[in-house]
Amino acid sequence: MQLHIKDAVIDYEIIHRSVKYGRLEFRDGMLRVIVPKGYGNTAAFIEKNTDWIYDKHLHLQRVIALAREKRLEKKRADPYFYSFVETIVQRLQRELEVEVRDLNFRKMKRKWASCSSHKKLVFNRHMMYLPDSLIEYIVYHELLHLIEFKHNKRFWGLVENKYPQRKEYDLELAAYWHLIKKTFY
Repeated sequence: MQLHIKDAVIDYEIIHRSVKYGRLEFRDGMLRVIVPKGYGNTAAFIEKNTDWIYDKHLHLQRVIALAREKRLEKKRADPYFYSFVETIVQRLQRELEVEVRDLNFRKMKRKWASCSSHKKLVFNRHMMYLPDSLIEYIVYHELLHLIEFKHNKRFWGLVENKYPQRKEYDLELAAYWHLIKKTFY
């Protein structure tokens, strides 16, 4: 199915699931409208959210255009990559006065890294294809979760203290994520 909003034509699909509330998500360039089983007013739900849909669609188009200008870095050997990230973690732990209890690496399909409330960090092995500056940005982001766990106003303020251009970093990461998905999945 296709949705026409302003100058955009957006492909979408409706998915009925055992969920309490409807939600919208873009996955692989396709808008997914996820609604509860038996939900009968999908058109009104879409209409209510056209501004959000349009803004996300424009963002996705910017990401795809930027991804065309990027190339994945040459793969680093695992031991070098792990050591590189561990060195950044150690340096930033001292800078931020936080402590990491455990550090792991694995391939992840949906995010660059995660931080648990038990001070355990997991980094996506696909980070090895990123420029050094973006790897450090991801590590800094995750270590800040040891100070402020949620992505709230305080958290983003802490990020912007060190990275005032964080929105550009986030856009670059989205472009590289697009390349990673296109290359490996």
